[in-house]
Amino acid sequence: MTTPQTSAGPRGGGRGRQRLPRRRLTVAEVTRVTPRLVRVRAEGDLAGWTADGPGAHLKVFVPGADGGNVMRSYTVRRYDPEQGEIVLEFGIHADGPATRWASAAAPGDTLEISGQARGGFLPRDDTRNILLVGDHCALPAMSSILESLPAGTRAEAIVEVVDLDDRLSLSGPAEPVVTWTAESGRPGGQLVAAVRDMRFPEEPTEIWVGCEAGVMREIRRHLLAQGARRATRTATALDAGPLTLHTRAYWKLNTANHSDHDTGEDD
Repeated sequence: MTTPQTSAGPRGGGRGRQRLPRRRLTVAEVTRVTPRLVRVRAEGDLAGWTADGPGAHLKVFVPGADGGNVMRSYTVRRYDPEQGEIVLEFGIHADGPATRWASAAAPGDTLEISGQARGGFLPRDDTRNILLVGDHCALPAMSSILESLPAGTRAEAIVEVVDLDDRLSLSGPAEPVVTWTAESGRPGGQLVAAVRDMRFPEEPTEIWVGCEAGVMREIRRHLLAQGARRATRTATALDAGPLTLHTRAYWKLNTANHSDHDTGEDD
């Protein structure tokens, strides 16, 4: 998931959104979790640093080929401000500057992160049915979300990966049911088919979707036709309807550095 490096100011003029100072971290450990997923554990001063719920994303700055820094957005897999430790996972699925850096990363290397992480998934306290739908780029977010769901939640995840060798353990107190599918044809096609075939429970259900921008919109349109409502921070069990929808594009086909603010609401 990527984002532009600068933020536009308010319409009609005024100051743009102020960026908090970056924090420099040192790589402590690098693990190849699957053939296409690299986990980087980094350490540094994280005092006061926060993440806005599981699945929150942050700006990551790594050295580029020209000697400058390249910025991309990644999901916070885990973090511990008191211990000064953060874990990021990099999908090795394209020849981009961040994936090249992650593929060659070693202890002692450095990177920088932004001053905060946003866009986490915060279901309502009374939600008992959760469905996650995502591709290989969404795996770190799906992992952290599933680990955060309490026991007694009926949790299900549908994941499309490039190859079934990229499956990993998705678990948590909710003991989620996970369906894995390998990419076949266009990326995300298996996700669209799976959602179209689903029958949703009568009880209120929150659905989180994270994948390619066009696929996300196709799934979103289908779910809205089924009676889903866009998720809001103020939604309650009474006004959210049977299906409450959270959508985000993690990437866009044939587009580099796609915005991490793309939720499909402009469709």
